[in-house]
Amino acid sequence: MPDQVAARTKAVETISRVYRSHGFQPVATSAVEELSTLLGQGGGENEKLIFKIMKRGEALERAAAEKAELADLGLRFDLTLPLARWYSKHGSTLPHPFKAFHLGPVWRAERAQKGRYREFTQCDIDIIGSDSWGAEAEVIAAILKVFEAFGLTGVKVHLNDRRAVDAALAAAGIPEDKRGHACVVVDKLDKIGKDEVLKELEASIGAAGAASLATALLSGGGVAADPLDKIAASVKTLVPGAEIEIDPSLMRGMGYYTGPVFEFRHASLSGSLGGGGRYDKLTAKFGGAATPACGGSIGFERLMLILEEKGQGLDHAAPDAVVTVFDDALRARSLEVGAALRGKGLAIDVYPGTGKLKAQFKYADQKKAGYAIVIGPDEAAKGVMNVKALATGVEQSLTLDEACALIAGKH
Repeated sequence: MPDQVAARTKAVETISRVYRSHGFQPVATSAVEELSTLLGQGGGENEKLIFKIMKRGEALERAAAEKAELADLGLRFDLTLPLARWYSKHGSTLPHPFKAFHLGPVWRAERAQKGRYREFTQCDIDIIGSDSWGAEAEVIAAILKVFEAFGLTGVKVHLNDRRAVDAALAAAGIPEDKRGHACVVVDKLDKIGKDEVLKELEASIGAAGAASLATALLSGGGVAADPLDKIAASVKTLVPGAEIEIDPSLMRGMGYYTGPVFEFRHASLSGSLGGGGRYDKLTAKFGGAATPACGGSIGFERLMLILEEKGQGLDHAAPDAVVTVFDDALRARSLEVGAALRGKGLAIDVYPGTGKLKAQFKYADQKKAGYAIVIGPDEAAKGVMNVKALATGVEQSLTLDEACALIAGKH
């Protein structure tokens, strides 16, 4: 609906402004990718949720006849894989390291529920070409500054390192072919609780392996990797008051992460508000060099849900005023006045149809305009207009400059 779209547009502008203020530059990738880009690149469980696009024409007929794969394309399920593919193609022409921000829709074929949809928007920032822990600190700080810009408090950063997770998996004696699934199970901790996670782990990797992981990952017994303390301290310097917890149970579902990982959580959500991590080997899978990289993302739909619950989720898409059309002979004058008021920085709607003034005032009410302007024959002859405040019903006969000042709230 218009007010919701206006709020989302304003939110996107806010996020983009904050990202730009930290030196990130906007990029865009295609919504459609080759299946080879999306499959087998560490996308984890999300690879099972790809919306596939069938081959076309003769290629589809041939695949059907040969009982081969019917699809060759798919809708992106995140923005990181397309970015890595994009960078492997364009990286030589970009600054090094490169700081990108990328806002756009992604798709996952999963059961829709509150805050989790089949089509949703992600708001990513990435630093490609830096192996310093400072890159993680800057990404986390920039995202926290976005939440600050919305006046959103109570966001907590959970931080871990996938290398520590890999060490715990190896120490538990879990075969490599079962480690990915074990990570997926542990990643459900905030959704299903510790007891259910333990049950799933025991069924998958046995009681001994589950007990070992419970000590290392679920009970805080793991040892954090060296960069985490530095990242946490730096973020707290960049964003005073930031809440950060080193959380050995944090997995992140993507298999392409190679180092520190993080999530942003809020008490009003059962899942995360965003997250990210380091993925140093991903560009190499698309023919480029193995370029160090890290990035983070905001779940836009979940952010909007929180803002709506706080009463900040709507932004009226209302014009400042509606200029009525007294009759067809005076339509040109109404259009001229509308253009003149717009030229002074106001949002002005000139009634686009024909009809009685009563219907036009109703239109202005429906548009939630602050004022309605009437220019009849007498007003046109005198070079003035009748300005009615729709909230109070007060009417005044004003010149163009006087009307502009009134509508703009200057007096």
